[in-house]
Amino acid sequence: MNTIMLINAAHPEEYRIAFIKGGMLDGFQVETSTAEQKVGNIYKGMVEKVEPRLQACFVNYGVDKNGFLSITDVHPEYYKVDIPPSGSHRPPPIEKVLHKGQEVLIQVTREMPGRKGAQLTTFISLAGRFVVITPGRVINGVSRKIESEAERHRLKEVMGQIKLPEEIGYIVRTVAAGQSKKDLSKDITHLVRMWKSIRARVKEAPSLSLIHKEQDVGLRTLRDSYTGDVSEILVDEKETFAKIVEYMKIISPKDQEKVKLYRGRKPIFDQYEIEDQIESIYRNKVFLRSGGSIVINQTEALIAIDVNSGRGKAGDEPETMILKTNLDASREIARQLRLRDMGGLIVIDFIDMWDRNHIRQVEKVFRDELKTDRAKIDTAHISKFGLMELSRERLRPSIESKSYMLCHYCSGRGMIMSVESAAISYLRRIWMGLSKGDVVQVTGTLSPEVASYLLNRKRRELSEMEKRYGVAISLTGDRDVPPGEGRLDFLRDEGSKKEPQGDTPE
Repeated sequence: MNTIMLINAAHPEEYRIAFIKGGMLDGFQVETSTAEQKVGNIYKGMVEKVEPRLQACFVNYGVDKNGFLSITDVHPEYYKVDIPPSGSHRPPPIEKVLHKGQEVLIQVTREMPGRKGAQLTTFISLAGRFVVITPGRVINGVSRKIESEAERHRLKEVMGQIKLPEEIGYIVRTVAAGQSKKDLSKDITHLVRMWKSIRARVKEAPSLSLIHKEQDVGLRTLRDSYTGDVSEILVDEKETFAKIVEYMKIISPKDQEKVKLYRGRKPIFDQYEIEDQIESIYRNKVFLRSGGSIVINQTEALIAIDVNSGRGKAGDEPETMILKTNLDASREIARQLRLRDMGGLIVIDFIDMWDRNHIRQVEKVFRDELKTDRAKIDTAHISKFGLMELSRERLRPSIESKSYMLCHYCSGRGMIMSVESAAISYLRRIWMGLSKGDVVQVTGTLSPEVASYLLNRKRRELSEMEKRYGVAISLTGDRDVPPGEGRLDFLRDEGSKKEPQGDTPE
């Protein structure tokens, strides 16, 4: 089935790429101006702090958060002690290898969610169209996703005929299957030239500087994901169109005619009716064709996916309906993991099945669907509780993290304190503050709903406190204050000093 590639670059704030197969969204990438990807970038960093307990260090490389560099990601060329004997894979203690203020050439391997800094390595790798070279590591391998033993053997023979500089290894990529020696040699020559240029720049560059920047999302996606199955590439912006054409001349000259400038009246994604499909990526509930649904919830530790049964077709037996729903969910979950770029530990709660043949069928369909995923995935069998565990390599930050920000009202919980609970909490805090004595006035700035509740529904309690303690209580509502939050100030008799009593109710 042919695939259409759409590139939406009309707005500089957001660069979007979609793959459509059979009218369905089959792949999606987005890069925003506020969350530019750093994976693959190479920096000249400086060790900020060494942590012997973690056997790691934190490296400042000129961005907001220091990166995390484990001793296992430190190249032996940095060792100040003897290299471990042959056959030993244990590196020396990090405190004997690196010290604060030391310059290191690092590459970003993974951007972490939340407040964590990126994961770094000193083992540099450079990706081309067909080959990845590994300077400093003589790794000679072929992608495991090339399953044909004959093709793997052919590629190894071809690579053996290509002369590589010493201390540079290679990994043949999946898209190299069927490619000629000329194509592979051309790719390697380009990468080796790039590596020599990087090494030359490192000597002159100051600390905390960017040495090599990965290609933008458009060229990167073409390099990593373009195959002969793509029948057409439509671009909606002239400058981007010109760049894509020039890049296609390099990676696949015979296919450059597939690149076309979109001139339609409708927005390009709207023309192909995929905006609704893209919006579903950001929802936690996805409906299935069988009538069921899957609910995706992401936590700090793992991603939980729950499969819910729906209304089956009339005449369907319960076990048949359950099998249909689970099979449908298997295909959709595999698709959603690709579309959302979700990584880490994932637990799927399928609907309970009693027939072992049905369980094996669901497992097989799910694993077959995962074969089209570029990420490395390790799956377990469905347990007696109906749960399947799998781990998916985190290739890049999730799609959601690029376009959404943490809600400052609920701090990511999805819930806020009710007006009644927040009002009672502040009433208690006022009482607690007054009971300490020496207070002559209480002022509070709360959300309008909470302030209104206290001033109207709890007016009697506030008046009793004013009489009992001889103070004035003044509460005002401010629409800029999120629900459930606010501030109380207690003006004390001693020097008329204000004592803040916290920003949020407990």
